Formats: sequence, C-alpha cells, structure tokens
Amino acid sequence: MQISSKMLRLVMCSLVALGGKLPAQMPGSPVLQNAFANPGITAAGNVASLGGASSYALAAAWAPGAARFQLSAGVGAQTRSGSPSRTIYGARVNIPVLGGASSFGASVFAGYGGLSGGKIDSSVAKTMIPAGATLSYRLGLGMVRGFSIYGSPIMEWVTRGGGAGNTSVFRGALGLDVGFTAAIGVTVGVELGGKQPSESGKPSGTAFGAALSYALGGRN
Repeated sequence: MQISSKMLRLVMCSLVALGGKLPAQMPGSPVLQNAFANPGITAAGNVASLGGASSYALAAAWAPGAARFQLSAGVGAQTRSGSPSRTIYGARVNIPVLGGASSFGASVFAGYGGLSGGKIDSSVAKTMIPAGATLSYRLGLGMVRGFSIYGSPIMEWVTRGGGAGNTSVFRGALGLDVGFTAAIGVTVGVELGGKQPSESGKPSGTAFGAALSYALGGRN
C-alpha cells in the first residue's frame, strides 16, 4: 500500500508515545526506542517492572521540526519489597538514519541512567549506559490514528554498587506505540534477556513497561 506524504505526516503526529519514553535509561526499566522521532515536546507517565522491582516515572522528549534527532529524559522512583524507595533518572539521544518519508525506519541511540538512595551493594545496578539500534514499521489508521512496532538489539554497560567492578550484558527489546489521537498515545513493550546470577548486578530476565503520553500542541 502506497502512503502519501500527507498521510505520513499525520501518522507522525499520531505516534506520540515517543517510541520508548519508558525511562531512558533508568535501571529496572526496559529500553524501548522507536526509530521515528516525534517533532516538538511530548510528556509521559511511565510504569515498569523487572526482577521484583517496580518503577514509576515522569519523562519528556523533544525533537526539532525536521526530527533529525530526539532527546528524552525522565526521573522517578523505584520500589522493591524489603528495600527503601530509590530515585531513578535517565536521559537518551536517538538519531534516525532511515525512514523520514516511509513506513520503515532505522535509528541508533545511546543513553545514561542511574539510581540513588539507600544502601546500594554489588548486586544492584547503580548506573547503566545502553547503546543500540532500532528497526521500526508504522501504519496509519484513518487520518489521525496509527501504530508502530519496533525491535532493538542493545548492549548495556553496568556500574554496580558497593565498589564492585563494571560489567556488561547484551539484551533485546520489542515495543508497540499506538496513537489514539494527534496528541495522545500509549507505549507498551518488553526488554528480553537471559537469567543472570542475583549477585551480578546485571538486568535479568524480562522487563515490562508501559507509558501514556501527550504531545504538547497536538490536537485531539
């Protein structure tokens, strides 16, 4: 199916979930990054879970009108049974390299995230630096609705607490963005990886995440 330039612009407006404004990158949250950038400012509320920890955060992203890159950042809290609540924060840059005027897109991205509060021992990821690439597909549904699916291989470098040495792990992510109006969208996704020893400080198993986003200036 051929998609006109006008339809592509409308799809870009409808896909406002920011392709992974799930905290970018906050420990305990999946790295979800769409290849397509949404011009302007978008805000989102995020929830995530990994290995018994639950995270809640607010985030925002900005891209220039040409959407040649996108900057996102967020801050929130992480809770875990038997442990004090901790502050989580992160930032990410995404650079589209393909897909400005098509249904398929590709991008590269990198980020930084950290965790603070309470005792942080060697079994906890204190900071994380993810870097990866994304392949995405988008489709318009009507004049303002649409969806996009995407997948990313990700290398993550981890600084552990307690003075322990740094480590790294390879993981992958799958995400879905749905635009319900030109301003409101939802992101859901998972980050996948193998089971790691509990003392390793590495992300282990599957991380789940979801976000509700609003594009400032977008028309409902």
